[in-house]
Amino acid sequence: MRSTVLAAASALAALASPAHAAMEKIGDDGFVTRHTEVVAAEPMAVWAELIQPANWWNGAHSFSGDAENLTLEPRAGGCFCEMLPVSARRAQPGSVRHMEVVFVDPGAAMRLSGALGPLQSEAVDGVLTITMKQVDGGTRILFEYVVGGTMRFPVDQIGPAVDRVIGEQLSRLADKIGRSDSGSAPQAIELPPSVPAEAEAEEVAMEQAADEAAAAEAGFGADFLSDLDAEPAPPEELPPVNDGELGEFDTR
Repeated sequence: MRSTVLAAASALAALASPAHAAMEKIGDDGFVTRHTEVVAAEPMAVWAELIQPANWWNGAHSFSGDAENLTLEPRAGGCFCEMLPVSARRAQPGSVRHMEVVFVDPGAAMRLSGALGPLQSEAVDGVLTITMKQVDGGTRILFEYVVGGTMRFPVDQIGPAVDRVIGEQLSRLADKIGRSDSGSAPQAIELPPSVPAEAEAEEVAMEQAADEAAAAEAGFGADFLSDLDAEPAPPEELPPVNDGELGEFDTR
C-alpha cells in the first residue's frame, strides 16, 4: 500500500494471475474492478483463511512492509488494521486503519469500506465486497472494489495499478487455499456500462461530427491537421450484466 504502487505496477502484473478480471473507469473520478478465483475448499474453509490476512496478503503492499502486522476483525465495525512496530525511525508503535468492516455473513460475504494504499491521502472512498459461493469443484471467490471521489491521481493510471494489486491479493489467497482442479472455469464477470461513460462518449461523438462539418465547409485541405486536434476515440464499453448475475453479488 505504499505510494510506490504506481511505479511497481508493471512488476505486480507479472505476479497476479486471477482467473477472471474486469475493470472500468466510472466518470472522471472513479473506477470499479472485479476479480474471481475458484478454490478447492468449502466456503467456511475459505472464510477461515480470508480473515487471516497475515497469511496471504503481500507485505510489500503495507506501510510496515510485513504482512504479519495485519489483522482483520470479522464483525460489523471491525478493523482491517496494521500495527507499525518500533524501529530505528519510529520510537513508538504506530497503527493504520486500512478499511472498516460494514457487513459480515460468515462463509458467504464480507464488505469493507475504505481507501487503500495511496488512495488514503485523497478525498475518495472505496468499497470492497468479497463473496464466496459454492460451485462444482469448490468455492468461487469474488473481490469487487469500487472507488469514487476526488483524487489527484489520473484515474487512467491509478485505476489499473489498484486493479493489479487487488488481483494479486486474491491470487495469493487462492494459492494459499489451493485452486480447484475440476476443470470448470468460472463465468467471466462483465461490468455494466456506466451512465457517465455513455454520456461522455455521446459528447465526443457530437464534437467529432461538428469538426467534420466545419472541415467540409472550409474546403480542400482544411482537415490537414484534424488528426492532431481530434478528440480520442471513446473506450469500448463492456456488455451489460443481466439481472440474474448482478443479484449474485448483491448481499443486501
